[in-house]
Amino acid sequence: MIAVCIATYNQDLFLAQAIESVLSQECDEAIRVYIGDDASTDGTSTIGEKYAAEDSRIVYVRREKNIGLSANTLDLYRRALSDQCRYIAMLDGDDYWTDTHKLQIQLDYLRTHQEVEFVHTAAYDDINGQLIAADTHHKPTGDISLCYGLRGALHTNSTVVFRADLLRFCDLGELEALHFSVLDYPLYGIFSQHTQFGYIDYYTAAWRNHVSASQPIRWNQFVRLKKDRMRMWKWLDERYSHRFQYSKAGVIKWFSAQLIAFFVKKCKKICINRKKVVPL
Repeated sequence: MIAVCIATYNQDLFLAQAIESVLSQECDEAIRVYIGDDASTDGTSTIGEKYAAEDSRIVYVRREKNIGLSANTLDLYRRALSDQCRYIAMLDGDDYWTDTHKLQIQLDYLRTHQEVEFVHTAAYDDINGQLIAADTHHKPTGDISLCYGLRGALHTNSTVVFRADLLRFCDLGELEALHFSVLDYPLYGIFSQHTQFGYIDYYTAAWRNHVSASQPIRWNQFVRLKKDRMRMWKWLDERYSHRFQYSKAGVIKWFSAQLIAFFVKKCKKICINRKKVVPL
């Protein structure tokens, strides 16, 4: 059985499309969908409850209080392991799959490449409903254990499928206690030390390029998330005897580049807004 883990929070505009893209999959492996609703305050819960009532393959979990993305996702992993799922697929609540054979393609790859336990694919950028096959997503493949680095986790999360057995290398309780803002970077960093990565150059998903909690425009949010990313980098480097090459110089260089990108984005937005103003 393959578990599809959907962590969501206040995504009532997108969640139905995400779920529908899973239910439309043509796959020879049984599918179970785990939806973790992190105490949404919009209509997300109504959507989750509706789909769970209509389809027995869906396990809908609504949190009584917000526990954060990492803890929300880790709970879905525990449920998948408890149900003895063999594979785990990721899908963010505001993304969706674009190919009805997405899971089958990746399962076939894993079955024929026994040395690979993690596989991801190409993804479209969805910009206001328009799909763009932009070559901006990273495509790590093979043995990346020594070249993971700060940019190594930038797979498109919604394209990832991995063997559930990989989680044996992770202390889920420790990851939850660390309260990282995201889980993909540290989790996939651990995976990179224990298996080869597979990449299929085929578009199977759409990543929504919009302003959200994962793309902050406020300065305090920006600083908080970047500092947390550096905390993850340092933690992985210490865990694996400095194989991730964490260094003060590397931190300064990376953060400076992120800072420049932040202000360029802000300036572009200001210019666009000014052009929209019609003079009297």
